[in-house]
Amino acid sequence: MLTFVHHGDFWFAGFMAIFVALNFLATFLVARDMSEVKRCDPLGEAKLCIARQVPTRAWQVILFCERNIEAPGTGLIGPYGATRLALTPIQAASGLYGLYSSAKAMAEGRVDQEAEVGGQGGIPTTSYALKAARPTKAAMLSLWYFCTFAAELAAFSVVSATLHPFVTLPGYVLGAVANGAAQWWSGDNGIVSVKMATVRAIGLSCISVALAMAGGPNRTFVKSAPFGGPGWIPAVFILIRFVAWAGLCFLDLPHGLLPLGSLNRPMGFPVLQAKFLRPAAACHKAFLCFASQTRMTTETQANSTSLAFTAEVGFGECGWPTADELNTPATIFNTCLLVLAVVLVPLHMCVVVAMLVLNPTYSSGAENSSAKNEILMKQREIDDFARRNEQSAGQHTELNLLAEGPGTDAQAQ
Repeated sequence: MLTFVHHGDFWFAGFMAIFVALNFLATFLVARDMSEVKRCDPLGEAKLCIARQVPTRAWQVILFCERNIEAPGTGLIGPYGATRLALTPIQAASGLYGLYSSAKAMAEGRVDQEAEVGGQGGIPTTSYALKAARPTKAAMLSLWYFCTFAAELAAFSVVSATLHPFVTLPGYVLGAVANGAAQWWSGDNGIVSVKMATVRAIGLSCISVALAMAGGPNRTFVKSAPFGGPGWIPAVFILIRFVAWAGLCFLDLPHGLLPLGSLNRPMGFPVLQAKFLRPAAACHKAFLCFASQTRMTTETQANSTSLAFTAEVGFGECGWPTADELNTPATIFNTCLLVLAVVLVPLHMCVVVAMLVLNPTYSSGAENSSAKNEILMKQREIDDFARRNEQSAGQHTELNLLAEGPGTDAQAQ
């Protein structure tokens, strides 16, 4: 956020401040309600998780908020902010690792949502049950979602740096509206009414941006419990969003959008060339030069391979890539973002289209009773295992005493 303030992106910095505050508030309130002792006590929950050898419901909620609220915010802030800096090597590496860790956390959170098959009032199910019931498919699902969110974060950074975050953020707002439209389409009045369910779907999608990115009702194994409606509505908006972002990057807006703050900075294809295309060309040229200066020597007698450079010192005529005003770390960092976006976004779009055609659960919310029953059965086994461990570790009695209050010991005496 300080990066945005420093570069004049005050609106976006304010939005992210609200976003982070909502994350902490949701973590505190929901974790407190889910805790058996009815308070937010991360240390106590961690101790109980160790005793149970299975995360408690409150700890799962803490992870859920981190993976679905905080991780998207961090993943959006970090890489985009790094594109506006003259990076050091450590900062560039940190930015790439931040994108990786955020995408990984978001993928884990999405798999958690895939495992929600109990519905309201049913047995709370976790990703551990899904992974135990369908290990191979769960691993493939995790890989797909990791690539999905890496593509989302990289594309957001590239398009926001080329244009402005206020151009990209409406895409996620439309994704939230698409989730609400799917809920409205379903006619499900399980909460209070269709209108309330629609508002709830839009609100959750705004708080948890990952839902707006990948679609609320879009599930691979089992029909979504919190969201209703067909998955093809959010999926179509996903495809439209990426196509629209790509098209907008080819505009030429030398004076920006509006004479207001950072909205009047140059935008469009010239910025894309300066920040991403030329750095990518410089990295490609440097790589080819390094490759041409390197020869592979195989020593058959020692059965080893060594690298040797034709120049005795340095890399001959080669040098580290730079582009215009960007230094070497920034050039490499921006190139990595562009490569991730160019490779993963089309791949993600192809998978979405394939899922719409081949997977009725994903496209129309069809039931999959066999998968649902398998997940519920595994969850019961996990709950029984955790309960036995909790009782054997003596934590069950301690929890009861904490829940009943400080007067329990005196009454017992």
